[in-house]
Amino acid sequence: KMNNIKILVLTKFHKLFMEELGVESEKIKIFPNYLNINNIKKNQKKERYVLYAGRISNEKGVEEVIRAYIEADTKNLQLKIIGDGPELENLKQKYNQNNVLFMEELKNKEVLKIIQGSEAVITGTKLYEGQPTLLCEASLMGVPSVFPRVGGVLEFFPNDYKLSFEEFNYDELKKKIELV
Repeated sequence: KMNNIKILVLTKFHKLFMEELGVESEKIKIFPNYLNINNIKKNQKKERYVLYAGRISNEKGVEEVIRAYIEADTKNLQLKIIGDGPELENLKQKYNQNNVLFMEELKNKEVLKIIQGSEAVITGTKLYEGQPTLLCEASLMGVPSVFPRVGGVLEFFPNDYKLSFEEFNYDELKKKIELV
């Protein structure tokens, strides 16, 4: 608050958050990430899966996504999980099922191909995400996203977006998975 520095944030949500903490508005600039996916082959054939890609940890809500997926009427829709993190081994053992596929951490180019082939990407994050890479990459490729209505994520989607769900409402998440 006292220094004469500029603060870069990703969204209006984060700028308002900083202002509520007492930082002068003039010190805060919104500077969104820009992604380049020009090297990805377009119009890949869709397969019957939804995808979570990212850190496998409690705060990312991966277990809640898995439980909602298992409880949903998924009609042969598989859940693929790509990434690494402190909860990976625990979740692999706990949810060792044919329709929940844990994949190793992959290079971004490979993840982008898998995103493009999915019916949708999904996150159950419990954080105030700024500009989640998974959702942004999916949007750039025209792949729908299932996500909680929280933080700055809402700025990247229309107000009436049909696949967003109330934060921590995993029954609603289950219904959004069924919509996919």
